Amino acid sequence: MSVTGALDAAGIAYVVHTHPPIRGEADLHLTRLDWETSVKTLAFELPDGRLALVAVPGPARVQYGAIARALGVSRSALRQADEHRVIALGMEPGGVSPICADPDVVVLVDESVVGMGTVYCGGGTSTTTIEIDADAIARVAISPVIAAVTRE
Repeated sequence: MSVTGALDAAGIAYVVHTHPPIRGEADLHLTRLDWETSVKTLAFELPDGRLALVAVPGPARVQYGAIARALGVSRSALRQADEHRVIALGMEPGGVSPICADPDVVVLVDESVVGMGTVYCGGGTSTTTIEIDADAIARVAISPVIAAVTRE
């Protein structure tokens, strides 16, 4: 299911912003959206084959050990998801979104994201960004995990 399809199915309001393709953080200025209120998504493949999408504030520093603990795996078992796995999920590099209703995907939300208010996150493609209430990210996920995985 697409990002917007998951939001529609959950009855959550959102705005889609389109922009030139984003391939990484260096391209974020192309969106002309506020980096301070962005949520970036990291995708990992877990040892059992499932994917984990990790939502963190854009400017925050990620703590990989904390992510591994929250996902119940060792730090050494935490592997960045292969591009093909992201594509199989219906997303593309540069547009990975934490908004996912797939029951086989673990959505981990940094506790600082909860309550951020309106945020901007990947829309599933490199040319779309979703404007949404941050709390909706966890509401769309089947079994969200909320934990502290970043530092300022």
